[in-house]
Amino acid sequence: MRKLTTMREALADPDVLGHALPGDSWLNWRILLIAAVGEPLTDTERMIWRELTGRDHEPDCMVDIWLVIAGRRSGKSRAMAVLGVYLSTLVDWTDTLSVGERGLALLVSPSQRQAQNVLSYAKGIIEASSLLSGTIEGETQSSLTLARGVDLEVQSADWRRARGSTCVLVGLDEAAFLYSGEDSANSDREIVVALKPALATTGGIMMITSSPSAMEGIVYDLHKRHAGPQGDSRMLVVQAPTSTLNSKLPRDVIDRAFADDPAAAESEYGGAFRQKVAAFLPRAVVEAAVDKGIGGRCVRIGHRYAAHVDPAGGTGRDSMTLAIAHKLVDPAGREIVIVDALAEITPPFDPDEAVAMFCQILLGQWGIREITVDHYGAAWVPSAFARFGVTATPSPVTTSETYVEALPLFTSRRIRLIDHQRSIDQLCGLRRKVGSAGRDAVDHASNGHDDLAAAICAVARKLSAPEGGCHGWVAFAERELRRLGIDPNRGALTDYDTIRVVRHHGEPEFGFNFPKP
Repeated sequence: MRKLTTMREALADPDVLGHALPGDSWLNWRILLIAAVGEPLTDTERMIWRELTGRDHEPDCMVDIWLVIAGRRSGKSRAMAVLGVYLSTLVDWTDTLSVGERGLALLVSPSQRQAQNVLSYAKGIIEASSLLSGTIEGETQSSLTLARGVDLEVQSADWRRARGSTCVLVGLDEAAFLYSGEDSANSDREIVVALKPALATTGGIMMITSSPSAMEGIVYDLHKRHAGPQGDSRMLVVQAPTSTLNSKLPRDVIDRAFADDPAAAESEYGGAFRQKVAAFLPRAVVEAAVDKGIGGRCVRIGHRYAAHVDPAGGTGRDSMTLAIAHKLVDPAGREIVIVDALAEITPPFDPDEAVAMFCQILLGQWGIREITVDHYGAAWVPSAFARFGVTATPSPVTTSETYVEALPLFTSRRIRLIDHQRSIDQLCGLRRKVGSAGRDAVDHASNGHDDLAAAICAVARKLSAPEGGCHGWVAFAERELRRLGIDPNRGALTDYDTIRVVRHHGEPEFGFNFPKP
């Protein structure tokens, strides 16, 4: 291997790679790239290096594995593309390749679409360089044939396709979101095992980047073993929040994410691994939504009430529950979900009698003829309610998705609960579980219950997002913008990030106490 120019020189020259990571916002990435290929740092750069890696000194040679764990929008894919372009166009690998053999800079992602993004970055970097633009000799949808005897290729992660090549770089993007189960034939470990020998001849770099997910898999294992000063000097581990590696990302984006869902934002933007199981709703957040001393509310003329039933069969451990609520606009123009009443029938019970009791409450007391239910019991539940003239429509989302979509109501103080201890305890007892693909699943703890919590969040979601899912939240955001005198169509990249939901002083007292017997 012979460098035709150093990484430092290439990143400083606008005719080479100086345009790829320009300005102060990319300084940290430039320092990491320079050190990763074995070049020395200045004293000033070494101070930043310590903050990023926890190590006192940079490696004096090209690293074997470079692991970057960082938040979303931190520039990981672009930095990987820069490293790929450098190693495939500005380094001569002739002495490590056999006659007629071509090297490969292989960039791997969980999906072909993600891999294509990295290739687009690499192609753009080469074409924007006056020195490198002529090095592209051929191009396909997934590869670039380059003049230095190296091809730059992208592919989706598959251990079967990872064998048989001589690589100068293996880039594994978003590796924490590959399959990590031991019983998976295409697990993250199998992919790394299949790819690593491809670098043995050239001594090239394996660069692994990802936003953090659960505390499992190859990403977490490498971090645990090699992060900080005690790690192998040839194994470079960097863990950083988005703002450290991309200072240009508006702070409002990050602040809003933390306000809506702190646990998810800590992973998505904070660069922290997620606990495998974590509390979903902090008790302080739930308690702040409770109208103390109000065990239920009376029917009021002019309100339009909604209801959700969480059915059960009557023979197991689950209760059959009912939640009734309405929507109110407060003096500040904010839409608030008001939970009015809860009903629970604990097992054992006759499900037909339970339906009759709930219909008596719905029709006789609240005048409600349409409800939503979960998917329990297939067609039995809608038909059972239909006998009493109540239309039961299955919810379009799962119970877990319902919890996730209802979460912003709690964090932005847009839901008011009645003072019902069992339902409060169930909401506080919900647990967020992170699967191998990084998707949240919310459920009750082992031997716990969430029947009342499910009914509350389902009716709240129904009232807050009538169009269903993300469409309801987009409509909500547009209404909030217009209420504040802001054009919702002001630009495609705003993400409504400057809008804040605040608690207003003098919020009205919602509902009335039932008269005591």
